[in-house]
Amino acid sequence: MARVACRYGLTAEELAGHFAVDDNCLSSPLAIDDRAPALDQTRVWAQACGVDPERLQRLALSKRYPRRSRSWYVSAGPEWAPSAPPRSTPVCVACFAADQAAGRDAYLRAGWMLAERCICPDHGQLLQDRCVSCHRRLSVAFRLRDGRAQPACSCCGLLLADRGGEGGRPHDALVRAAHAVQQRITASVNGENAEQEQFEKALAILWAPLDHPAAARPVLALWFNEAGWRCPYDVRHAVGAKTPLGQLPVRWRLLTLLALNDIFGADPRVDDTLPPAAAHLVRRAAPRQIRFSSRRPSGQALKRSSAEYEGLARQILADPCWIAAAKLPPRKRERVRARLIDAALARNWPASPGAALSPKLPSDEQAIQKC
Repeated sequence: MARVACRYGLTAEELAGHFAVDDNCLSSPLAIDDRAPALDQTRVWAQACGVDPERLQRLALSKRYPRRSRSWYVSAGPEWAPSAPPRSTPVCVACFAADQAAGRDAYLRAGWMLAERCICPDHGQLLQDRCVSCHRRLSVAFRLRDGRAQPACSCCGLLLADRGGEGGRPHDALVRAAHAVQQRITASVNGENAEQEQFEKALAILWAPLDHPAAARPVLALWFNEAGWRCPYDVRHAVGAKTPLGQLPVRWRLLTLLALNDIFGADPRVDDTLPPAAAHLVRRAAPRQIRFSSRRPSGQALKRSSAEYEGLARQILADPCWIAAAKLPPRKRERVRARLIDAALARNWPASPGAALSPKLPSDEQAIQKC
């Protein structure tokens, strides 16, 4: 779709908007879903391009990988974010160079959308998801050059070409190890066998919050064995996710696969016979909680009584950490108080069922501080 649109100096979304208007559709065009596009959308595209609608529909990811769930593809961002960032499609510039050498249009490979894919199986290179010029998340656009569609960064317009490993390349041994794990996951997820569940459990443990459900650091931090390590901002939304790989940048995906192989082994088994290192991580992992979406879920939330808030406040005041914080500066005291409130709320769930409320964590904090 993008290769057709670049012939007219447009993006695929812009051209889809023109087709929607031509089809007497007054509303904005549907978002383009690579996994399962709308039948009406592919019908209009096929009519405009003069191709068989069934042939176009077969290009959808759901047709190529019929057993793969949506969570095992590259995600546009955290589902609970109010406005997800543009999707960063990892690419292999060596594949683009091969297209140019063959004298054909460059094109995006379907395999680049797989959540576990971080190494190109054809060239053994780390996929690229950041522009080497503007350093933003890579969103690929196509430009017509010498009669062929060539890929470029949609932000700065830099043509994506193979520059001999610009930006650094991991050690070959690490690439081979990650590629082997990547192949096993691909075979498992596409085949929907028993191993898929084990891979999902092991990956969820690696990215589970460390010791506390509200923690920002994942269990993976223990594998680094670096004191004071803080989780980078661009991967925090993957902490606590059931299937985190599709939400991670490529280099973090590579790191996760290496940790998975090192901790759980070639065939992960999350059961009573865990290796010592894996068993230690499982003990440190907090239980996974469901993340709420930006839309408020249906149903009634539970409300705490005033007596419960007073009890939580007394627990915090009697906590040794709060007593010891009396000598700290005000800002550090506020941090200690916030951590103690989070811990108290996580340990004590509301006890009055069925009471209607539209709660947020800050309201709970204010109630405790008032007490």
